[in-house]
This record gives sequence, C-alpha cells and structure tokens, in this order.
Amino acid sequence: MLITDKTELKNYSTPYRIWQGIPGIAITQKGRIFSAFYSGGTKEEEGNYVVLLKSDDDGKTFSEPITVVFNKEGGRCFDEVIWIDPKGRLWLCWAYMGKYNEGEYASVCEDPDADELVWSEPRLIGNDIMMCKPTVLTSGEWLFPIAVWEDWLRNLNNMPPVNMDERKNKQKGAFAYFSSDNGKTFIKKGGIIAKDRSFDEHMITELSDGRLMMLIRTTYGIAVSFSYDRGVSWTNAQDSKIGGPCSRFSITRLKSGRHLLINHYNFNGRNNLTALLSDDDCKTFKYSLLLDERSQVSYPDIQEHNGYIYITYDRERGGFKPSLDVAYADAREVLFAKITEEDIINGKIVSKDGKLKQIISKLGKYAKEYENPYGEYNRFSEVELAKFLMEKHPDNIVEKIFDYYQVGCENMHKVQCEKMDELVEQLNEKENKLTTIVDIITLVRSVTNTTKESIPVVELVKKMISSGVENLSEIAEKTGVSKCYLQHVFKKQTGTTITEYKNSQKLTKAKVLLITTDKTITDIATECGFENSSYFAELFRSCENVPPSEYRKLNK
Repeated sequence: MLITDKTELKNYSTPYRIWQGIPGIAITQKGRIFSAFYSGGTKEEEGNYVVLLKSDDDGKTFSEPITVVFNKEGGRCFDEVIWIDPKGRLWLCWAYMGKYNEGEYASVCEDPDADELVWSEPRLIGNDIMMCKPTVLTSGEWLFPIAVWEDWLRNLNNMPPVNMDERKNKQKGAFAYFSSDNGKTFIKKGGIIAKDRSFDEHMITELSDGRLMMLIRTTYGIAVSFSYDRGVSWTNAQDSKIGGPCSRFSITRLKSGRHLLINHYNFNGRNNLTALLSDDDCKTFKYSLLLDERSQVSYPDIQEHNGYIYITYDRERGGFKPSLDVAYADAREVLFAKITEEDIINGKIVSKDGKLKQIISKLGKYAKEYENPYGEYNRFSEVELAKFLMEKHPDNIVEKIFDYYQVGCENMHKVQCEKMDELVEQLNEKENKLTTIVDIITLVRSVTNTTKESIPVVELVKKMISSGVENLSEIAEKTGVSKCYLQHVFKKQTGTTITEYKNSQKLTKAKVLLITTDKTITDIATECGFENSSYFAELFRSCENVPPSEYRKLNK
C-alpha cells in the first residue's frame, strides 16, 4: 500500500488533489516536522489515499508527498494518524476499508530523520478505525484508541461494501488497544458505546490518580467515560459538559502535567478553534487562546516539542462539492499553530517563536480538469456528454439534458418542437443511441442562456385540461413546446404526470356528481370524459379503494 517512488508520487502532489483534510502532525527528536492528511476523488469515498509531507525548516516550507498510502486494488485509505513513539520511531497509521478487508494498519520508520525514509511492511493493528493519537501511560504501556463503527455510520461516511458475514460478529464501540512490548503486539481491552456517538473519534488520557479518561465525540459535543482497571472496563459514558460542535477534538497531557484540549469555544459551528489549558485534571479549563476564529476550521492534532506545542487542523476542505468551481471557492488548507503554555495562559502570543494560521498545504487549480471529475455538462463536448449520460443515466437521458442546460419555460419555446419529438422517438427505437443523443444535446444547447419573459407552461396546461383539451399533441402545439419537454416539466413541477393529473381532475368531478346527483354511473363516466364506464369504475376503485356505487352510498 505504501508508495515511495518519486516519479509515481508526483501523481499525488498538490495540483492533483481537489480536496484535502483530516490532518495529523508529528515532530522528530531533531525537529523534522511531518504532516499527514488524506485526499482522493471529490469527497470521502472509495479511492481515497493518505499523503505524508515533511518540513526541515520548522514549518516555513513543506515538501510535496514523500510517502503515499493507497490501495490500487480498491477500497479506501483514510483517517491517518502519525506519531513519534518513545523510541523515536515514526508510526504512520491509517484505516483501510475494502470489500473483504478492513482495519487499522501501521507502518513504522525506524529513523525518521534520515534522508531517505525506510518503512516496515504494513501490518494490522486492530479493527477498525483510529482517528486520534495513541497515549503512553506512566506504566510504559501504549494505548491505541480504535473504534468499530455501526453499519449506518459506515454508510454515512461513504464506506465501500464489506463482507457482512465477517463484520456482523464484531463488537461495536470505542475501544482501547494496549501494547506492553513497544508495539510488537497489541491486545484489545475494553470499550464503550456512548449514547449519541458520532464516529467516536475518541481519545484517552491518564489522570493524576491513575484513572483513564476517555473523551468521545457525540452529536451534542463530548461524552466522557472512566476506567479504574487500566482499560479493561469503562463507566457509562456521560455528557462531559465540555461542549463543542459535533466534530473531532484533541487532548493530551503535556510534560508540565497540565492537560491541553483543542476544541471549539464560544462557537456557532466549526469555528473559533481554541487551545484550552487545565491544571486540575480536566475539571476546569481556566486558560484559553483562540487559534482560528474562521468557519470550517476543524480536526486538530497536537505534538509537543522543545517547549513548544504544534497544533495542526484543516480549513474548508473542499470535499462533497457539486462542481470544480464550488470546490475552488473553498480555502482547502491544512494549517498549523506553534504556541506555548504561556501563550495560552496569557490569551495571546507572548513567546518568541509563537505563530498562528501557518499554511502547510493549500490547493489551487486541479491539473486534471479535462477529466471532468464532477461530470459537469459545460465541461463536456456533445459526444462526451452523450457517452456520460449513456453510462450514468441510461433511463432518463432526455430529462438530464433538460436539467443540465436549465431548459425552462423562458427558453423552451425556442427549441424546434417537431424535431425534438422526432429525435425522442428515434431514441426509444434505435439500438445505437449515441448519434441521436448528440443531436438532442445540439438542439437543446441552442437555447441555453437565452432570456425571455417567463411563460407559465404548467398553469396553461392545467387550464387547458380544465377546459376540456386532453390530446397531448394539441396541448403541446397550443403551448408552443415539444411533447417531450411538456411531460418533463409538468412532472418536475407537480410531481405527477399529465395523464395522472387529467384523471385526477376527472375523478374529482365524478365524485361531486356521485354525491350531488342521481345520474347513473355510465352517464357520469361519459360526462367526465372517460371512454367507458368499465374503465371509469376500474380507475375509481384503484384510486379510492371502493367502487363508484359504494362511494355514493358512503357519502350521500
């Protein structure tokens, strides 16, 4: 899964990423800074990959990817964690999810200060996902926080399908994996399911009395659970009262003994990312320093080094957008702050080298715009769009063309109606559809961006039906649009077809006549425009669940 070839790494460099986020930070004994985050595709989806960058000048500049984690056989690599262990080794951890395999993997670099990094073979740590840094306990044990998600959480986060027979036997929740041999082996201990959990993203810290405290992301903020037996069992998770939006936080015990929490404070969303300091085992956080007040700043990670605290986070990731231009409007930044405890206590930067809002990586224009990653109609030629529609929307090609080109009442009258209907008929008959679709696109494109006083086509259709005009061709001719477009726009605006609307109007009139007159069923069917009484009775029963005669008895 690890890519280190310099030629291949260029494919994952800044110009080839549309979005990026969920960062981690690690700093070696000699001061080399590593930054990791993930990207790939247009959102969090199959095909994601992890990138690792480095800086040898205290964050003034960062390299392009020096290592990438990507599975070319499918699935996604995501939610990376980077960590310098007590032996000075760099751990690169990531979650992998594919069709038949999933779990938390790790590769270790023995000398992260070397000119060329050498990685161990990836190995499985546990199931399924670790999103936050490990903790080293006073006993020397390492604790990795790994969560197993419910299936609906996987679906919400666009996970690829998995072997459900294997997965259904897995216990769900936020767990602790322990290692007592410097990471050679791991043992899964206890865990907890917090009410209203949201991807868990839990972190565990050791308190001064020996208890372990687990903080867990929830829909209302942060839940807390404690363990009195070194992670074997945990108390029921309760609201920590710390607050915050539904987002990842980060907590660590500093060398001074204080606890540092990075969370959103006085927030109205994912804004006001703040460093909070506690000197009473997280009972209170007396001191604070605002790191970034802007919106969509999130997912912090912490590393302490030489008296300074480095905090990374992302801003406006650019994922899950409908088009490249909308993605371009986001900052799509990974940043870091460098602060001290004194800065937090003073509520402002007082340290010599302290700094905020430093950019690690910022995306610009996507180098592969020609691949049209969002399937945007205005980036396709006629033939490219036709092929795209045949592949992605084979059952509603014409409707998609109307939607793509924003054909509406204000410009549809300019389309050659007879030609449009003729092409639609050809489309339904021909086996080789490409040429016909191209012709339809060419015809529709001719009216794009025209301006004309709005013609209320749907209201005209309703009035014509009310006055007794039923023939679709006659309605289309009188409204000045094609039959195909007429059916499309009527269904889009009313939620029902023209035929269904006509029948509904007829049935409404019939129900009034059934209740207010003594006319026969046959006479009512004729008066309301039905071909015969049998069809009328059949349609009435299917819509009202009773025959016309019974309806009359029940409502007279």
